[in-house]
Amino acid sequence: MITNNQKICGVINLSESIDATLPLTEHRPVAGLPFCGRYRLIDFPLSNLASAGADSIGIFMNDRSRSIYDHVRSGSDWDLDGAHSGLFFFTPTIDRPTYGRVKEDLSNYYDNLEFIEKSGADYVLIMGSRMLCNLDVNALLRYHLEQKAAITVVYKKMHRMESNGVRSTSLVFGKDGRVIQIVSEAEQQDDQIAKNMEIYLMNARLFTRLIRCCTAGNELYRLRDALHQSVSEFPTIGFKYTGYMKNVQSIKAYYDANMDMLKDANRTALLNGNHRISTKIKNEVPAFYGQNAEVSEILLANGCVIHGSVRRSILSRNVTVAAGAKIEGSILMEGCVIGEGACLENVIMDKQTYVEPGSKVIGSKFKPIVIEKKSTIYLDT
Repeated sequence: MITNNQKICGVINLSESIDATLPLTEHRPVAGLPFCGRYRLIDFPLSNLASAGADSIGIFMNDRSRSIYDHVRSGSDWDLDGAHSGLFFFTPTIDRPTYGRVKEDLSNYYDNLEFIEKSGADYVLIMGSRMLCNLDVNALLRYHLEQKAAITVVYKKMHRMESNGVRSTSLVFGKDGRVIQIVSEAEQQDDQIAKNMEIYLMNARLFTRLIRCCTAGNELYRLRDALHQSVSEFPTIGFKYTGYMKNVQSIKAYYDANMDMLKDANRTALLNGNHRISTKIKNEVPAFYGQNAEVSEILLANGCVIHGSVRRSILSRNVTVAAGAKIEGSILMEGCVIGEGACLENVIMDKQTYVEPGSKVIGSKFKPIVIEKKSTIYLDT
């Protein structure tokens, strides 16, 4: 439960760039990306907030929202459909009057500030969906209250070379241990950096004030920019996260995060660390293994039918692998069909893709090949 009867309102910001994860995000937001065979990225911020008893959670959408509506629905799978809790969806207003350069996601927050005010929350926790983590929100709030900070930013201590993504940022601390600036990781010279996880906790009144000020000032147009600027204007501290974390900032990072789940320690830390990560429940028949099936180091969802060889791979629901087919180091999303004798190595295959018998698609673990949704791979591809 929330510490000292303090109420938290959750804000999940889905206005995240999709360019680096195309074509997987051609028709879905980053939050809608399938993960580990049965989850989607939106499950992580939802579960983090729900586990702490957040009464109200607002999902601020972008223009690729259908997959999120379909997956989340009423929020019942996260126990967010109770009489005293609520899940709300907010989409950007079309053809709204603009305030100078104020646009995109910041205007969506400005238009819906009433949600924050009516929630009766004492604090607002803002997060996106790129940062895969299992966060103890109650511990974060306790630390925030103990330190008497205006803003608390969550960070992960890591080597600069471990990070990824050209838009990644890190925290700069002053001599008193407080955060004084958020800068691009490219500007950092130290080997060890405090990677900004883009998770912010602040007083609800401060959040609404911040949105109104940025809108009136005609200077900023993204919530991310407003939050980065705010740490130099208000007393800010950092909360060190020590669990598994991956920034899904690119196709390579998405592939690596999935492959990490083949290791028990990583999977346990992320999916069952501080709390269990929940997802939409789908009742399917169990997976079926044919007499000649060969499998090792795999994660397999219900409804799969395996007659061939599958190694070091993750298969979502209802994937069929025919006899003689070989799958290695690959991610196959829901409904894919792999024909007899086909060979896939280091491939990310989107939903409902068909691979003809005898076809070969060979990528590398450093640059996996991505096959778009509902594609057909022919023998001479």
